[in-house]
Order: sequence, then C-alpha cells, then structure tokens
Amino acid sequence: MKKKVAFVIIRYGAEVNGGAEAHCRMLAERLVPYYDVEVLTTTVRVFGSPAEDYPEGVSTDHGVTVRRFRPEPVEGDRHKRIEKRCRTARRIRRYLDRLHLLGAISSFRPEWRLGAGKERRYFESQREHTPAMLRFIEEHREEYAAFVFLNFYFSQTVLGCTIAPEKTILIPLAHPDRRLYWAINARMFTRVRHIAFNTEAERRTVRRIFGTSLAPNSLVGCGIEEAPEADWGGVKAKYGLPDQYVLYLGRITPSKTTRVIPDFLRYKKEHGGEIKLVMVGGTELDIERSDSPDIIFTGYVSDEEKSAIIRHATVMVNPSRMESLSLLMLEAMQNRVPLLVNGRSRVMKDHCKSSGAAFWYDSSRDFRNKLHRLISDPELRRTMSEKGPAYVREHYDWSVIIPKLRTLIESL
Repeated sequence: MKKKVAFVIIRYGAEVNGGAEAHCRMLAERLVPYYDVEVLTTTVRVFGSPAEDYPEGVSTDHGVTVRRFRPEPVEGDRHKRIEKRCRTARRIRRYLDRLHLLGAISSFRPEWRLGAGKERRYFESQREHTPAMLRFIEEHREEYAAFVFLNFYFSQTVLGCTIAPEKTILIPLAHPDRRLYWAINARMFTRVRHIAFNTEAERRTVRRIFGTSLAPNSLVGCGIEEAPEADWGGVKAKYGLPDQYVLYLGRITPSKTTRVIPDFLRYKKEHGGEIKLVMVGGTELDIERSDSPDIIFTGYVSDEEKSAIIRHATVMVNPSRMESLSLLMLEAMQNRVPLLVNGRSRVMKDHCKSSGAAFWYDSSRDFRNKLHRLISDPELRRTMSEKGPAYVREHYDWSVIIPKLRTLIESL
C-alpha cells in the first residue's frame, strides 16, 4: 500500500485563483504516482463570496482525494475587535527585529506567552476557520505518513501544524510582513519536523525572526505548469491587444497595483510610443480603473489564453513586495520574456541577481528609466530573454523539486 500524504491549504481547485493554491495543486498532483495523496481544505472558492463555495465533503480531482470542511469561525463577528487586542506582542517583536535583536532573543526563548492566547482567539475567529478540519487531523493523525501545510497566514496552518509536528512539513510561503511577528507563530516555525522554503531570501527572512530555534529546513521550491498556447490571432482580436505591450498578470488589487498604472502613464507622457499596458486578472471592487486608451483590462482569461499573452509580451512587470517565490516571474523567464520587478521584494531581487533575466526598480523614477531601457533596446531584451530558461531549468524544474520533496517525506 502507498503511504498516505495530506496537503493542508485554505482553498483548492482548478477554479481557484492564487499562487499558493496553484503551488499546492501542482505538488499534490505530481506526488500521486508515489503516494495516496489527499488535500484537506475548506469549502471556500472565492474569499467573501459564500454563494460560490464548493460543497462540503469528499471528492476526487486528478487522482487527489479532496476533503472539504465548512468554515465555522468562533466569534466571527468580533474578528476585527479581537485583532486589535493582539497588537502588543507583535509590535514588541517587530521593534526588536528592527534593532536586530529578535533572532538572538528567540534563539534562547523560542516561544512567547505574551499575547499568544489572544492571538489564538484571533485565528479561531477568522472567517475561514475550520474546527472540523483540526479535529479530523487530530483523530486521523496515525493514518498519514506526512502532513504538508502551505501558507502560514491562516488558522489551518498556524493551529494545525502543531497537532502532529513530528510528521509535519511546513511550506510557509513567507515574506516580510507584520503577520510574521505574531507570537503564536513561534510554535509553528520551531516545532515542525521540517520547513521547506522556496528561496534563500525567504529563509533569511524567517531565520532573522526565529534565530537558531528555527526547525530543520532546506530549499525545495516549486516548478511551473504551462498550458498549451491558444491561437494568438484569436486572443489578440478578442482582447484588442497591440503588437507591443507591458504585461501585468495577477489579481488587480490596491496592494499590488496602486503605482503601476500612474507610473506607466507617466512613462508614456515622457517617452510616447505605441506600447500599452495590459492588465490580466480579476479586479477588486475598490480598485480605481483607468479609462486611458493606453491601459487594457482583460479580466480573467483561460490558462491557454494566459500562455499566449505571456509569450507575446514585450516586458512583464511584477510590482508586488510580498513574494516567497513568484511563479509568475518564473513563468515569464521560462517563456523568454524580460521582467521588471519591485526591488523591495528580496525574493525577486535575488532572482534578478542570480538569473540576469530581469531588472528590479527602487522608485517610480527608476521604474520609468528601466522600463524605457527595456522597451527601447531590442538587443538588451534578447540577451536577457536567453538567460531565463536555463535559470528555471537549473533551480525550479520538476525533476529537481519532486525528488527533494519525496526525500523529505521518506525521512519522517
């Protein structure tokens, strides 16, 4: 009989839009030949839209058994008020980190009781909290050879990782964020059997906070999955795409895209030209959409259409500061598309330095200057584009990733 392995993540499914969810899906499906793979997840498909939830229960998806649990938050209507009471410990830890003291203190005192009780109530009051899932893990822990938790943000991971820590692998998907400083996180990051990081920059960030008390860890990473390319002529006509365009791909949210549109429009004012900005992805209700003819919003596209749009882009931009890997960056490099990324993301900045296939920017002026270099110099774009596939193949090919993960599972 195959060993049973459970992935634990807040959302799962082909219709789910999100990097962490895609990461989980790709890993789970590629382990099916070797293990009896299950996914423990919630019924949530779209955050904040209960009408679109999946049904509760068990189903099968590409050989993976999916167990969905209905959220039942404790004190859900008091979530924001509870969060306000949890700020003291987080602020103290963040202040100590700014003084470069937190890692050293955590090495001697891994776990903090200050605020941990209030923080637990906060996670239990999250809208997507699933007590039934945690009870399932507790009651069935002996049946599984390994639990693989993804994304440290949610209660399923924070509270679930310590139920069977001796057989738990944590894939935190961490980036510099105030949520890393919750005191309750220490139990998760120090007690699990192994932490599988995506990049060295991610590992440095976490180690700075938890010091030498950090659980055993290694770099595992994730590969990419590319759909066949849709007919370019049809895609181009359907969305009114130009011959040359700068591509933004992902959720169109204030936290990710606030500066991209005004910075691009200022670039156009300074340099002119026919190039446009194409924004692909769902748009949040509170985002202010530009009515400029130089900005094209496509909304959601199919995977096949996405592949075509990426492969025909002149330059791709990623303005996010919060990345633990950036699958979109890897996909662009694989498709020989030069990138311009936010230099405040240590992860993406490391990709730039290691690959030579991307530029980073540090300010709006720097964004415009480097974008002009890329757009105006075809030879520079060609030179950069040739370096991308080799970098992805060496570090993030599935032939590298899956053996690493299997070795970890077998070591438990």
